[in-house]
Amino acid sequence: MKHFTRAFYVVLAVCSTSGAVCAQEVVFKEWRYHQPGDLLYDEGVHTAGVILEDYSFAIMVLDAEGKNTAIGAVIPETAFEDSVKSTITMTDGSARTVTVSGNKLRREQPKTDGMVSYSFFISEEDVELFQAARDWTIQAGDQSATFPLAGSRNAVDAARAAQQISAGGPEVREKWIAACDAAAAHPYDSESDAPGVAWEDIDPDTATTACLNAYAAGDVSPRIRFELGRAYDKAGDPRAVEILGKAAQEDNYPISFNGLATLYWAGTYVQRDPAAARDLLEQGATLGDMVSSYSLGRMLVEHANGDTDVDRGRALLLDAAEAGYPPAQRIYGEWLVDGKLGEGDPQLAQTYLQKAADNGDADAAFALAQLYIGGSGLAPDPVAYLKYLKLAAKGGNDDAIEALTLD
Repeated sequence: MKHFTRAFYVVLAVCSTSGAVCAQEVVFKEWRYHQPGDLLYDEGVHTAGVILEDYSFAIMVLDAEGKNTAIGAVIPETAFEDSVKSTITMTDGSARTVTVSGNKLRREQPKTDGMVSYSFFISEEDVELFQAARDWTIQAGDQSATFPLAGSRNAVDAARAAQQISAGGPEVREKWIAACDAAAAHPYDSESDAPGVAWEDIDPDTATTACLNAYAAGDVSPRIRFELGRAYDKAGDPRAVEILGKAAQEDNYPISFNGLATLYWAGTYVQRDPAAARDLLEQGATLGDMVSSYSLGRMLVEHANGDTDVDRGRALLLDAAEAGYPPAQRIYGEWLVDGKLGEGDPQLAQTYLQKAADNGDADAAFALAQLYIGGSGLAPDPVAYLKYLKLAAKGGNDDAIEALTLD
């Protein structure tokens, strides 16, 4: 059972550098089903477990095919024993003890002094006993560890449900991939054929469930990983950092760099790091992601360190606008009007604001309406003004709604 040792390495690696912070993050009072982004999550299997204050932990592993279930623990000890006693204590105080030895017992030595791991397969009847019991004690020689089983029923049931999805075959897999795309795809993800969902329209519960089930079904493609990260972020779940980080840094998925950069720029779930955000956007823009180009362009213009930054920012915004990204078209148009990109150019601004408005950008429609009032360099056009004011109001622009009320 390689998963026990691998999970142990992860826990110790984090906790050795995090101290008290680690204790707050990973010491669980109840069993949990491990999902993508969790410390003990392991692709290819479904697990539930609990970690104690000394970083010993118990974990139940269900393989993806539904053929085997194993229980294991990493406990403080310096030497292996040839056998272990496994005791399940029920809520009424009664106990059931079995001895596991020989080729039924797997023993592993993690690369950390003072800890060893033991694991063995268990029957479906044993799984039911674990879920109904109060605690589980594993004893190896003079050393023992007792793990509470609170929450194990829900955690193991969740692992079983994911296991059933894994074993469901291609039809189940395609169903959940389509559901994840429908709930969390980005409208301007160049790597996806899905129509996409605007940020404000994402239902976090629906999106998270669909994308987690797509994961469980065996699709850990870069696109699904990014969409799960997006769903996590919409739900306010800090695991978004882990998932978007993998999509960007391991999968090199273009738009994920923008998603991760947004978190570092705002300091969402992580310490704010504008330099890291810029580096991520540079990588996304290099890969051709129009959203990263837009975000980087805005960053360079709004936080310019000289004319070079402004010129490059303008070029990036223009690239994103020409690629068809409405926010880039709107910002490029607005900044051409107010002179932020150099001398004002209302004619060119009209072109890009028109494109953004036609793509459904309500703020662009309102900005375009203002050009037709007069005094902008364009001839006044009351008909066009009212047309785009109504379009902006229909799209939810508050200024347009107020203007129509006053008119």
